[in-house]
Amino acid sequence: MRKVLLYLLLFSLTACLTKSKKENGNTIKIVCTTSIISDWVVNIASNEMQIIPLLKTGIDPHVYKPSKRDLDILRSADVIIYHGLHLEGKIIEVLKKMEGPLIINVSQNYSQDLIIRDPSFPASIDPHVWFDLDLTRSAITTITQNLSAEYPQFKDELDSNMQAYFSQINNVAKQVKSIISSIPEGQRTVITTHDALSYFGRSFGFNVKTLQGASTVSEFGLKEITGLVDFIVDQQIPAIFLENIISPQAMISVQKGCKAKGFEVKIGPELLSDSLGDKEDQNTYTDMLLFNARTIAEYLR
Repeated sequence: MRKVLLYLLLFSLTACLTKSKKENGNTIKIVCTTSIISDWVVNIASNEMQIIPLLKTGIDPHVYKPSKRDLDILRSADVIIYHGLHLEGKIIEVLKKMEGPLIINVSQNYSQDLIIRDPSFPASIDPHVWFDLDLTRSAITTITQNLSAEYPQFKDELDSNMQAYFSQINNVAKQVKSIISSIPEGQRTVITTHDALSYFGRSFGFNVKTLQGASTVSEFGLKEITGLVDFIVDQQIPAIFLENIISPQAMISVQKGCKAKGFEVKIGPELLSDSLGDKEDQNTYTDMLLFNARTIAEYLR
């Protein structure tokens, strides 16, 4: 009984302290559009900052429409951070009308020479830049600089956290490079539903072929499926991959088309594209890079 009373007392005190902290405005509420940005910010933020992902894992940001709950979350934020490059679709229109919070577009300082242009995407820009580590470092630096300017009392801590995180990313990049290098050069072609891995392929040395362009809004039909089937059979590609934000039906159709031509192609697990995964080895940015590399290597070697 004593232990129960002690627990209740501690719980009550903690609740009061948390409430008091929020009432005094000491907690800085940072809303990030995707799980990817959220993980970046978690790694560089001060303990006084509360990080909230707007989109849950597995949600496609290309077609996402904010709900009333999402709008309430955005209105309550001190800081809102988004990818830009037309990735978030409908959310951008909401952000343009907002006043009050600090709004950070992480793409504002990207080197335009590194941006992949895709003729099949309406804005001719591939927004999946988190698979290019130079652009990722640029995004994280932009976030850190904006937060430091807004909250100068945390500048040293933010800078220190950023440098530590960059070291972690650099170490993972070496691992990813080693994993991809283990695939014979002639077998390094990754086939998925939509073109989310072009930056990843450019960074680590593999080719990407897809049914859709860089946006899941772009359409494909029988012609695209037939063309992809012919390519797989001709090149003897051993495996094709699903994505964690897209229905598997298109890839199943491709597999059936290959089988009809006498070629068996495996369907590999879901690769992580526009969202982190919800499993333990998929739920951080660095885990995302390693998971994709290991999955690709396992099925293409």
